[in-house]
Amino acid sequence: MEDQAPYPRLWKNRNYITLFIGQMLSSLGSNVYSFALLWDMKVMTNNTFLMSLVGIGWMLPQVILGPFAGVFVDRWNKRWTMFWSDAIRLILTAVVTALAFSHDLTPVVMILSAFLLNAVGTLFGPASGALTPLLVGKEQLASANGLEQAAGPLSMMLGPAIAAGLIAWQGVPMAYAINALSFLISVATLFVIRVGEPPLVRQSFAPAVFFGEMREGLQTVRRIRLLMVLFPVAFLLNFLLAPFDLYMVQFVTVALHRTQVALGELNSLFAVGMMTGALTVGVVSRYVRPGYLLAGASLGFSLAFFGLACSSWLPAIVALSFCMGVCNSWINIPIVTMIQRVVPQAFLGRVFSLMGSLFGAAMPLGLLLGGFLAHDIAIRDVLVIIAVISSLLSVLLFLIPTVRRADLNAPLAASA
Repeated sequence: MEDQAPYPRLWKNRNYITLFIGQMLSSLGSNVYSFALLWDMKVMTNNTFLMSLVGIGWMLPQVILGPFAGVFVDRWNKRWTMFWSDAIRLILTAVVTALAFSHDLTPVVMILSAFLLNAVGTLFGPASGALTPLLVGKEQLASANGLEQAAGPLSMMLGPAIAAGLIAWQGVPMAYAINALSFLISVATLFVIRVGEPPLVRQSFAPAVFFGEMREGLQTVRRIRLLMVLFPVAFLLNFLLAPFDLYMVQFVTVALHRTQVALGELNSLFAVGMMTGALTVGVVSRYVRPGYLLAGASLGFSLAFFGLACSSWLPAIVALSFCMGVCNSWINIPIVTMIQRVVPQAFLGRVFSLMGSLFGAAMPLGLLLGGFLAHDIAIRDVLVIIAVISSLLSVLLFLIPTVRRADLNAPLAASA
């Protein structure tokens, strides 16, 4: 669908900026909540198995419910889908907060809350991805996606720090309350923004119709050659790099013989790199085709990872971690932008949900394999092997014309 009217510049787009602020605060609140939930489970039970169940509760909904959620998202108004998703999460978080203040919160409720919050959230992500092109227009998608990607690592850095401070000051219930407040702000921003959405086709929810629409989402991916190439490669890269945090803990402590201070420096510089990459991708994408940017950033990440694995000098390792963060954003944002440009608006929810389920499934599988590898093989050898495989996948992207020639500044054919 072509843009029907000129869109204001990103920072002058009141609807988009209002939505962005609400989502940034909501993301920050979610990071505060997840930290507090794990800490509360640790203090309450001192049971690592129950702590792991909290993590599984965060991961499973996207893998299991994602394909179904996409069908609903494409049927419903995107803004109101996001509104009611956050409204329900506001209620769930408020219940957890009330139970925590009354000292009635139990491990079962904590695990269940993690699952339910992210189950409802499976609707929010695809709806947001489908709404963004309607708010900013196709020409500003890379900059908008970069801005949103920059908010992610910022909230990941600030969330645990805020949570720790709140827990020390007022206790865990106050950290839960902050998340409820963030959802309230998000609901308010979604209520006040205005966006013109295309009319929806009303169909029954008969099983045959519902599963037929799921099949249409899969067929949409199959018809678009660019997605058929990108999805398997992205899945493999996610699978290989899912245990990245685990590898870094082992690398810092076993290979470098350093403490958590060095680990914090690596993680912080990686996050700063992600923000830098996210904020610069809009400018870079004006001069570099997304296919070249994606493949080049993937190769750059792999080479920096290889250099990190072979180095023992901490300043160089920290600098390479920063470069990896920049490349990480330059990989992810072009993928999202490509999807938003080549997929028809009516199918965006389903495609984003399928992507989330696919990449979500790669995470636990990669973590399982990474745990075994890091236990039985020297950590430097593990990192070198992963860097070499990742480099080969990156070179493969360069060799595929469909990826290399992708140009989002020109009309793209939806089918192969």
